[in-house]
Amino acid sequence: MIPDRAHWIRMPRFVGDAILMHQAAAPLLAAGMPLVAWGPAATVELFEGAAGYAAVCADSAKKPGLLGAAALLRAHYPASLLALAKSLRAPAAAFLARVPRRVGCGDGGASLLLTASLDYWNRDDHSLDRYRDIVRLGYPELKPATFLPFHPRAESVEAVARSRHAHGFDANPYLAFAIGAAAGAKRLGLDLLVDLARRTLSRGFRIVVLGGPGDDVLWGGRLREQVPEVLDLTAQIPWSQSAAWLAGAAAVLANDSGLGHLAATCGVPVVAVFGPTIPRHTAPRGPKVTVLRKEDLACLECQHWHCPLSDHPCMTQLPAEALWAALETCFATPVPEAP
Repeated sequence: MIPDRAHWIRMPRFVGDAILMHQAAAPLLAAGMPLVAWGPAATVELFEGAAGYAAVCADSAKKPGLLGAAALLRAHYPASLLALAKSLRAPAAAFLARVPRRVGCGDGGASLLLTASLDYWNRDDHSLDRYRDIVRLGYPELKPATFLPFHPRAESVEAVARSRHAHGFDANPYLAFAIGAAAGAKRLGLDLLVDLARRTLSRGFRIVVLGGPGDDVLWGGRLREQVPEVLDLTAQIPWSQSAAWLAGAAAVLANDSGLGHLAATCGVPVVAVFGPTIPRHTAPRGPKVTVLRKEDLACLECQHWHCPLSDHPCMTQLPAEALWAALETCFATPVPEAP
């Protein structure tokens, strides 16, 4: 049930962005202000029942129109709307619904609809820092919050505990390989994944492979063909269960992806490989994140969704030894207890 007078946060389709928005909302969570995560069903499922969230409001199969969104807000009397997505729809709906506090990105005329806003696109720093500045401006009465680890709902944690037991993950620590990528150019090379998987198994760790639908499934299947010992769960579990798997891992190997951001906000050691995208804008933020790149490439940060080079060097030619050394550093830290 969605409570009245709660504070709504509009979540986007991409979970990586949603995690950054969740992290920016830490002052509201720390203050005990009830949050309602509103957005696409697959995204807000992650936040349902999670610590600090009073409820979620999932979009229907079709994104609501402006008038429908305004009617939805009007029906629940939100105390505020945090609209960090770069879109006019949620600010306009909140304006029409007379939500008293409307906070968000002011680009593209949205500042005319918001009670507190800052432009997002005219800055060159990390997305999370931009979001945090907006939250500070919109909620000046709140104290800045330190890092708050994300905890998925109990049902998802219990489901993953049963799965770990069924697949024999109880006796050994494990690594998570987060192979998901919305853009193919961000995906780590298969040969590197195979090399690292074999090194991981030789050290007595198990491996769970996480990702979404589409090409993630193809990549997970190819990895499993060469290293049959991995547990491939690509496109088989919802985001909340992925979070529970990540939260129990000794370390996570990721690229610039929603899973990398989710692992970081769960407080797990993350080794994130970047190539075409820009770490100072979108690197995962958490207590232990290592970003690796093949620094000698002139084409780094090209921002291409598909690499024009046949060998895609930024994501295939990073030395396996460098990646393994970063993961070994993670092993030196205490293995997180299963959530």
